Amino acid sequence: MSYVDDYLINDLKEILQQDWEYDNRSRWKDGTKPKTKRVIQVVHKYDLSKGFPITSLRKINYKLAIDEVLWIYSKMSNNVNDLKSKIWDSWKDENNLIHKAYGYQIAKPTMGFTSQIHYVLNEIKINPTSRRIMLNMFNVEDQYEKATKSLVECAYATHFSVKDGKLHMTLVQRAGDFLTACHSGGWNVVQYAALQHAIAKECQLNVGTFTHFIQDLHLYDKHLDKAHELIARYKTDTYELPTLKIADKSFFELTADDFELVNYKNYGEIGRIEVAI
Repeated sequence: MSYVDDYLINDLKEILQQDWEYDNRSRWKDGTKPKTKRVIQVVHKYDLSKGFPITSLRKINYKLAIDEVLWIYSKMSNNVNDLKSKIWDSWKDENNLIHKAYGYQIAKPTMGFTSQIHYVLNEIKINPTSRRIMLNMFNVEDQYEKATKSLVECAYATHFSVKDGKLHMTLVQRAGDFLTACHSGGWNVVQYAALQHAIAKECQLNVGTFTHFIQDLHLYDKHLDKAHELIARYKTDTYELPTLKIADKSFFELTADDFELVNYKNYGEIGRIEVAI
């Protein structure tokens, strides 16, 4: 297996050793209170020059993942109708908005630029040695206006550095639902690795290290059977990491269809996963 799959299984085994704790906020759709097993302060580094970091232990719909990250950073939208997936429907209001969350925050003017992403792209191109190249969606003033159900961004901050002709990026995530989105090579890793590739291409740089920090990585009780299925799939068969190809377009013209994983092999889907809201 790839080192990405090794990360996934090692994290999962550590999580399974933890005690169950009742979650203090979310609920299942039937109204019951979920329990989680969790570990804190998880850090992984992915060398994007060695392949695209996607797991082979389950099939990831990488185009939908990339569609969401472009919705945030390129479209800078908070309207769920601009998405191809339905993942934010549980948080939308009657106008299909998630209020002042995600794309709304990226679209805010900063440092004399029309948006946070315009600032970052300019700094990488014009001032690449800067230590102030960052994006942040946690806004103290807006926290109670982000959605109808107290939505607070999970993956909320990104930092960029340029060194030796490579773009390096760090993603800071306050919390991660292991099976739904946040395991190694899963939804969040895929979309932010793709974002790093897209920004590097726009700025005519190679890709370097993607570092992912998660403060609270947790597994929900209803996901336990599927977690054990992933462990059962962990074999000695070697799947090389795929490579990512991106169409020759500017950053703001890209769509998910412009991203293609070459030689992406996996063990298939693990079925529907209920999300705690």
